[in-house]
Amino acid sequence: MPWEEATVHISSVGHASVSAAFEGVHSYWSAERGVLHGFRLRDHMQRLLDSLRLSWLEPEFDADALVAATVELLASWKASGKDLYVRPWGFAAGTHKEQMVPRGTPAEIAIETWEFESKLGQGRTCTLAVSSWPRFNPGASPASMKVFSNYHNGRLGNVDARARGADWPVFLNGAGNVTESSGSCIALVKGGRIITPDLASGVLDSITRKTLFQLAEEELGLTVEARPVERTELYLADEIFLMGTAAEVLPAVEVDGFRLGDGKTAGEVTRALEACYHDTVRAVTAKHDEWLTPVPAAPAR
Repeated sequence: MPWEEATVHISSVGHASVSAAFEGVHSYWSAERGVLHGFRLRDHMQRLLDSLRLSWLEPEFDADALVAATVELLASWKASGKDLYVRPWGFAAGTHKEQMVPRGTPAEIAIETWEFESKLGQGRTCTLAVSSWPRFNPGASPASMKVFSNYHNGRLGNVDARARGADWPVFLNGAGNVTESSGSCIALVKGGRIITPDLASGVLDSITRKTLFQLAEEELGLTVEARPVERTELYLADEIFLMGTAAEVLPAVEVDGFRLGDGKTAGEVTRALEACYHDTVRAVTAKHDEWLTPVPAAPAR
């Protein structure tokens, strides 16, 4: 459906979005192969269904059907040479007078897409600030659910960080340990090891995080350690980077005024990991073709 022709009744949006779940998926153009690939597309679709299940909503589609629909949508763009962002989201079907839609409510799923510009390999960096807002309690709203309502915490952190002159926040949990940023996970490098908050700290089970850590071990021979991380470990880190579908691999050069490395450029490990990620999503290497869903050219009309 063309963007300008899409319509959803106004009374469907607000209440339905209380329990709505979503995903963000990048599809990268491969100049090497002349093909667009959805990156870990099925993994994202399965996580969307898992989030809806935890929200007590019942979609009628399985992950394979959502992958097929996404491939059809991407093919319809005929955007040769372009990268496309995909956002599938599921919400309570119909209109609801009450915010608390009941258990077993059917879920509608919409999939939208638009062009995006990858920042991989462009030398970008960011600064961080530990947020004055704590991370929401995963005992009250599980961090494993990728739902819109969980992201209001991130929005508050963004506003706070930028008011203090930083680009992105870092949230601490109730124990005072590091969790993640807003919309991205975090890792530090110390003594040649990658250290990251474990899932029990209140972290989304990020697909990008899984990808990068597997690449770090396989391609770079690095040790990845997932455990509780204290705030001061950030200040003494050799390197820090954010990671996520939107963030890709984003090096940090400062946190709470503590300079990382030379304070200007990404560290050696982060650069190497970013290069591995680039070659994987762009299909420069065939080592992980199982993560790539090719999008066939749309038939001529």
